[in-house]
Amino acid sequence: MPATDAPTLDALMLQAIARLRAAGDDSPHVCARALAQAATGLDRTGLLLAGNTPPAPDQAARFLALVARRCHGEPLAHILGQREFYGRDFTVSPATLIPRPETERLVELALDHMRQQEALLDAAAPPRLADLGTGSGCIGITLLCERPRWQALLMDISPAALAIARRNAHIHHVAPRALCLLGDMLAPPLAPRRLHLLVSNPPYIAPDERPEVMPEVLRHEPHTALFSPENGLAHLRAVCRAARHALIPGGVLLLEHGWQQGPAVRSLLTASGFSDVTSHADLAGHERCTQGIFV
Repeated sequence: MPATDAPTLDALMLQAIARLRAAGDDSPHVCARALAQAATGLDRTGLLLAGNTPPAPDQAARFLALVARRCHGEPLAHILGQREFYGRDFTVSPATLIPRPETERLVELALDHMRQQEALLDAAAPPRLADLGTGSGCIGITLLCERPRWQALLMDISPAALAIARRNAHIHHVAPRALCLLGDMLAPPLAPRRLHLLVSNPPYIAPDERPEVMPEVLRHEPHTALFSPENGLAHLRAVCRAARHALIPGGVLLLEHGWQQGPAVRSLLTASGFSDVTSHADLAGHERCTQGIFV
């Protein structure tokens, strides 16, 4: 086929949008644009300017192949190899959970406490936090980016996930302040009374809730980061125990949990001796994060 008869980028985009919509993608325009940028190397403005011209044959083939992967249910973040979180791009892989917007609420709450604690701490001693079950590292690394005085321990049970966290720490220039540690949050190897803040987005889905999880998540995200026994509370309970051991007096524990688990998590923190136990809602109005102060 002569090059002049090849479809323009705009025509390929329209074709991709139709295919993505038919496959059930909930944002086919956004998805098609992101895949086109990945295939061509153009930014959003470049796509608009090149819309009336055919892309190079290899770029067109790459674009259509990426669209096919998305139509077969592969997460966009895995296709692109990254996901935006709190204004930064984080490398992700099938070994890590894909960062989600509701987790940004946990970061906002943590930053509020970090600012308050900085005002009370000796400027010569760097404050310390731990992110248990760090996955891609998006929580702990974001906190280090926002608060340059702090140091962090990023812990995960998966060597593959921890490798991604290390990569993200280097990408965002916080590696010297981030210790990546292989460990199980059910029995984390934490030193006593060393931490000012402990954050975690642990597994919290009960095994019998599996039918309620989106098929795409079940197929492509690590089950060890999703499911927890004891009605989804085993890992949350373990993090409470770890926080009691590792936090200094006045230190803060912040947990993300399921939207119906607020009462149970508040009970866990209260039974573990935390004070000022409070839950916070996400943008949908669901209780998503719970915090407590170690006394």
